[in-house]
Amino acid sequence: MSLSDPKALIDALAPSKTLSNNKEEFRRLSDAELWSKFKDGDESAFVQIYNAYFEDLCNFGVQYARLPVVEDCVQDMFVDLRRKRTKMPDIKHSIRLFLFQALKRRILNVLKKKRAVLSDDLSQHPFEVIPPHESLLIINQSQKDKLTRLDQALSGLNDKQREAVYYFFYKGMSYEEVQKMMGYDHVKSARNMIYKIIKSLKKVFVLIILCWPS
Repeated sequence: MSLSDPKALIDALAPSKTLSNNKEEFRRLSDAELWSKFKDGDESAFVQIYNAYFEDLCNFGVQYARLPVVEDCVQDMFVDLRRKRTKMPDIKHSIRLFLFQALKRRILNVLKKKRAVLSDDLSQHPFEVIPPHESLLIINQSQKDKLTRLDQALSGLNDKQREAVYYFFYKGMSYEEVQKMMGYDHVKSARNMIYKIIKSLKKVFVLIILCWPS
């Protein structure tokens, strides 16, 4: 089965509703509407979600683990999502946030088992800010120099700070989304962390926005 082919994933599982050819219809839906259709058993909604977030999830996952581990986790996650769709919670705002949270938990659980780590402390799983492989192939020398300087600046941050940088600057998440990804009880905690990071990086923080290939 090809990991990047959602139809192959569907065929490998139990028979279900026929795929719709009206892709434009699903692109116009809000996250809440698309997720609702997915939960109701619409396979076109499942394919739309898979195609929209597969690459993003893999790029996110390699911040924690090597690509083969990440690919297995992404595949297993989508298999579970499809099999347990009726038990999934409703989503009002962001499918991406839900999938990122689910993948993060799955990867950390896999790492804990492999390393026999008994603590949930994220410091046991160093967070690296790694550019997508495709982006590294197209950037010029000037951009590479900026990325080197950026990497040096980020090396002075702890794991939680690097994770917050990735979510807020690289993925464009709101303070509320950073709060949920980091597991904080209050939005203020996420906001304060971002402010402290900007203050500590000073002029260098601008590179986080400007030098990351889009």
